[in-house]
Formats: sequence, C-alpha cells, structure tokens
Amino acid sequence: MSKRDTPPPSELVSAAQALDAELVRFEALSEQLKEAPLSSEKQLERASKMLKDLADLDDALRMRVGALVQAITGVRNRQQAQADAVNVRAQDLQQRTEMFKDLLTRYGALGQSAADLNGRMQEFASLRQQATRTAEEDARLTEVFTALQDRMAQVADEAATLTSAAEEAKFTDIGRQADSLRQQLLSARNKLGLLHQSAAK
Repeated sequence: MSKRDTPPPSELVSAAQALDAELVRFEALSEQLKEAPLSSEKQLERASKMLKDLADLDDALRMRVGALVQAITGVRNRQQAQADAVNVRAQDLQQRTEMFKDLLTRYGALGQSAADLNGRMQEFASLRQQATRTAEEDARLTEVFTALQDRMAQVADEAATLTSAAEEAKFTDIGRQADSLRQQLLSARNKLGLLHQSAAK
C-alpha cells in the first residue's frame, strides 16, 4: 500500500500523537530549565523565558489532554452504539431462530399427517380392489373414504395456514414446501373422489 493509499489517522490517534508530541517538548524544556545556569542576567532572562514557555506548554498540554479525552469519549460512544446494534441483531437472530424451529416443527407434523394419510389410502385401495364386497365391507369402504376426505381437507388447510405463516415470516423455503404438500393433498383427494365414484358404479 502506497502512502497515497494510507488512510488518515483517526481522531483518537491524532489526539494521542499531538499530546505525545507536546509532552516530549514539555519534558525536553523542563530538563533544559533544570540544567540551565543561573549565574548572569542573560542566563536568568533565558531561564525566565523557558519558564514562560513551559507555562504556555502546560496550557497546551491541558488542551491536548482535553482533546484526547473527547476523542476517547467519542470512541466509547461509537463502540456503545455498535454494541447496542449488535445486541438488537442478536435478539432478532434468536427470535428468527425460534420462529424457524416452530415452522419446521409444524412442517414435520404435516409430513407425519401425510404419512398417516398414505396408510389410510392403502387401506382404501385394498378394500376397493376386492371383486365382491359384503354390505358391511361397502359400509367400511364408505367410512374410510369419508374419513380420508375429511382428514385430507383438514391437513390441506393446515398446510395452507403454515404456508401463509412461513411467507409472512419470510421463510419462503418452508412456505413453498408446505404449499407443495397442500397441492399434493388436494390432488390426491380429487383422485380419491374419482376412485370412489368408479367403485360405487
């Protein structure tokens, strides 16, 4: 990185450097004053001049310290603002994670319901494939069909509710999966109705 590309020092660094430079000058002049001879008028005048310069430097040092304290306060305020923002984001993350887990649990329950429906459909298919059925078996077939139709509609409604909740929460993947399951259930329900009609003829 060239000097042209080097970013300027921060306010904190600039204030610290300025204070350090002022302190070096103060210490050097203090040493000169302590070592200065005081044996002639000229030497006394020079020492008095150094003393005045030290007083001026002391005032400058107080200003530099004040500027550094102000810069430190600014840094602390910036850090606190960032910490507050991070804390808010951490809370958002926790809420979103809990919401995602809840949606995922609900989707898992839908999948279990769909698996249960699949078992019931196999029972219906088995009953329907019988060449001859007793009146009792016909009644059982109608009972299984009605229960299947009702349960499919119920699970499809649950999938629709989950789709809306996922989309509102902006978890589109779960929303798409729940909607796909809903469409599969409605399609299977329609096919089941057609099968039952053909079996009744």
